Amino acid sequence: MTERSRPDTPASPDLQPTPRKRRPPRRVEVSRVQVLSPAMRRITLTGAELQGFEVSDPASYLKLIFPEPGQTEPDRPLPDGPRAKSMRTYTPLAVRPDACEVDIDFVLHGEGPASTWAAQAQVGQVLFLMGPGPGYKPSPDAPLHLLIGDDSALPAFETILAALPATAAVQVLVEVADAAEERPLHSPAALSAQWLARGADNRQAGTALEAALRQSGAPAADARIYLACEADAMRRIRRLLSDALGVPRSQIVGRGYWKLGAVNHPDHDYGEDA
Repeated sequence: MTERSRPDTPASPDLQPTPRKRRPPRRVEVSRVQVLSPAMRRITLTGAELQGFEVSDPASYLKLIFPEPGQTEPDRPLPDGPRAKSMRTYTPLAVRPDACEVDIDFVLHGEGPASTWAAQAQVGQVLFLMGPGPGYKPSPDAPLHLLIGDDSALPAFETILAALPATAAVQVLVEVADAAEERPLHSPAALSAQWLARGADNRQAGTALEAALRQSGAPAADARIYLACEADAMRRIRRLLSDALGVPRSQIVGRGYWKLGAVNHPDHDYGEDA
């Protein structure tokens, strides 16, 4: 998803772009809750309104609307109504159209309505789902892919790993709180993964990733990089890669998945201002 540049002169009324029509919200229920680690839950959502819901690219996104305090389920959003207050963006880890199911992984970071909801999620609880939105298209000809991120990026990484060809190689650097958050990763590509512990203090976001990259030195010149983590850390790492390690900016895709101290960080933070 990219923003179009503003024209130098105002467009005529006849040439104004048509506002993008929102996809209708879909009512879904929790059908399964799986504990992956102390800080990660995999929640399966299902419902007849998921008929026709499919994603075509890895690292695609959807939006979930959570109940407000005192509600048992959120209000159904109106097509032209205001944005729901408790709406957050997530990567669908797995979509099973025939079963009308979607799996979503939640990081329990202890802040905001989504994490609070996921920590207590139970079968039968209701959310509204909107989307999907576009994702990431890995270069099919790139011999080496480098995935750099924190635990919030793990679902996106897993969908990218599944989409890579067997002819490629992929290196994954993942920053998590501690070793209890590690889990097996799989890909048709030749895969190597490095798990980095940052500790429980979220103010240290990105520091373990930066240290590992400085130690390893410049990646291969033909590497394609997907970088996704806390927004400020993502910008620091983008600058490290391009300025200190010599990676062309065109080979880096950045995503700020969350921002320290921000309750509702926008879903289109690409860090291109870094």
